[in-house]
Amino acid sequence: MTPVRGVTWALFVFEARRLARHPLVWGMTGLVLALQLHLSRGGQPHLGVDPVNATGLSTCLAGAVLVVASMAASRDTRHGMPESLAGLPGRAEHRTRAVLLATALVSGSAAVVAVGGYLVIRLLGGPAAGRFDIWEPLTAVAAAVFAATLGVAVGRWARWLIAGPVVVAVLGYLIFQNPTNGRLGWLLPVMQVYQADWPDRPSGIHLLYVVALAACWAAVALLRHRARTGRVVAAVAALAVAVPAGSAAAAEPPGARPGAGPLTMDDVDPRVRERYFGPGAHRCADRHGITYCAYEGYEAWIPLWEQAVRPAVDVLPAALRARVPRVEQRSSTWFFGSGSDVIRAPMTWGHPDQRALMAQDVAIWATGLGRSPAGGRNGCDGGGQARTVVALWIMGQVAPPEPPRVYHVDENFGRRYLVTWGAAEVAYAERLLATPGAAERVRAAWPVLMDPATTIDQGLPLLGLTRTRDTKPGRTPCR
Repeated sequence: MTPVRGVTWALFVFEARRLARHPLVWGMTGLVLALQLHLSRGGQPHLGVDPVNATGLSTCLAGAVLVVASMAASRDTRHGMPESLAGLPGRAEHRTRAVLLATALVSGSAAVVAVGGYLVIRLLGGPAAGRFDIWEPLTAVAAAVFAATLGVAVGRWARWLIAGPVVVAVLGYLIFQNPTNGRLGWLLPVMQVYQADWPDRPSGIHLLYVVALAACWAAVALLRHRARTGRVVAAVAALAVAVPAGSAAAAEPPGARPGAGPLTMDDVDPRVRERYFGPGAHRCADRHGITYCAYEGYEAWIPLWEQAVRPAVDVLPAALRARVPRVEQRSSTWFFGSGSDVIRAPMTWGHPDQRALMAQDVAIWATGLGRSPAGGRNGCDGGGQARTVVALWIMGQVAPPEPPRVYHVDENFGRRYLVTWGAAEVAYAERLLATPGAAERVRAAWPVLMDPATTIDQGLPLLGLTRTRDTKPGRTPCR
């Protein structure tokens, strides 16, 4: 080992040990991991969404790394350090090289702990679904290394202590505003916007772009000392990779639904048309007389959907139980061909509202609510009808009846049909849930209770309830 290499290696070991004990780096690593676990609590792991979310939040770690790297690179220019270091055998460029290597190693390791630890914990938390993109977590590591090399370059070229935090603030603001940038958002190290049913992201080419930027900033940091041919060539080569890679990533069309209003199949992104609307889009399985159809990669969630549907189906009359519509997973972005002839399963799973929505689909189908008056396009009001109480009681088998609100019954070509009810209907449904033998009473009086002309006051004796609230029909009663 030559003396110069020996000096560089010794400095690298010193800087690596120092950074490995830095409280800001590992404190932010733990904070990112804990915060991401908190934000995703209760939900099932999604192999497509979770890596994107983790990578987006890892920018907080990258910001901390940038500040630490800039301070380490500018250390030998402060507080009389130039005079103290003058007698040492290593030159400034050796210290820059050592800081570059050390910060890249430590920052990459911290990103592996934060993002990799999060994904492992999520996968251990329940059945996972979706399509896994290996490039996304690798982008989190590359973004941390990019922040390290950029921090060293900032520390060498702009030696004020405030320079690093200013760069972090500017980049943080741009990344925070990234959802409004469209395709240009791919020119930043992290593109954190993604939905489960969007097309595959250009994550592989974007990873190459971030790695090339990291290499470019490393060369820029070393050029501060001497413009050697190798460093210039490295910087130019990195830019030669970064520019076309960034352009290719930014050329990808956005995955969100285009515009608003009625949607036809021609408006559906061709990258997802076959995946979500083609003849082989669903994988179906029969479970206890009900057909469940999931998109490829989501079959593991079928037992979870059954837990939300089965209690609502079990309280129905036998004739209805024998012809329950299939449970079919539907895209939440592309509102095409979505009807009330199916019980809809969402693209993500775990939030209590999702269980309630599936039970609502069962109740709406069974009771016939949601049918607007002839020619009506703005939904209907189920207030005052006995079947509304029964519908809320069916929903209550899965989740507590909710206060008055608007429910989406059907979505077709962007048009939404709505059904509403009031506090009185919720109160009577809660009482019915607490009444022994309610299921037998509901089944015995089912034809009468389902008649839109049967009011709540007329249905209360059939349900074994007494009148405690005033009810009145809605302005546009459901028919």
